[in-house]
Amino acid sequence: MARRDYTFDVNMQLDDGAGAHSSASWGQVAGSQAIVDLGGNQGITITLPSISNVATITPQQARGDFVCVLYDVAATISGSNIYRISVVGSNSASMASGNVTLGEIPIGIGSVMDPPNSANSTAPLGVGNYPAGWQYEILFTNEVVNTPYEFVSLYVAGTFGSITFRAFVGVLPRE
Repeated sequence: MARRDYTFDVNMQLDDGAGAHSSASWGQVAGSQAIVDLGGNQGITITLPSISNVATITPQQARGDFVCVLYDVAATISGSNIYRISVVGSNSASMASGNVTLGEIPIGIGSVMDPPNSANSTAPLGVGNYPAGWQYEILFTNEVVNTPYEFVSLYVAGTFGSITFRAFVGVLPRE
């Protein structure tokens, strides 16, 4: 079976890899928190013309199936260094409130991983491996408990050494 290929769109970028994450932080593009608008009109009410059979409608973001592609991953993988990279959804354009985790991947090795003694990366391949080399994929939907979320960002947490990567959102292809 062939690997999936995802089309990069600069407007869907969640981290440009320009700086290392050495403490808990949001994904960055051009030095600022990257927030991708998946589209939709959460919380907007549209007034219809008087000839309509209803006065207003409140359109909502449709559920979508997406992937966050991480590539050019380079991390300090030793001892208890673990990184949790989370795709975070919100209906706040600034991610200031109402955030939910839409998907997550741990990166690290050893007894401190969940589940214990596991590894999803013993040696990240590093710069230059995308699209020809390996990549990490965080599959997610923008809906949790029947609530669709319009905005997504990336959050990095864990027990730190240092991790850098590039990331973007792609629409999950149907097969």
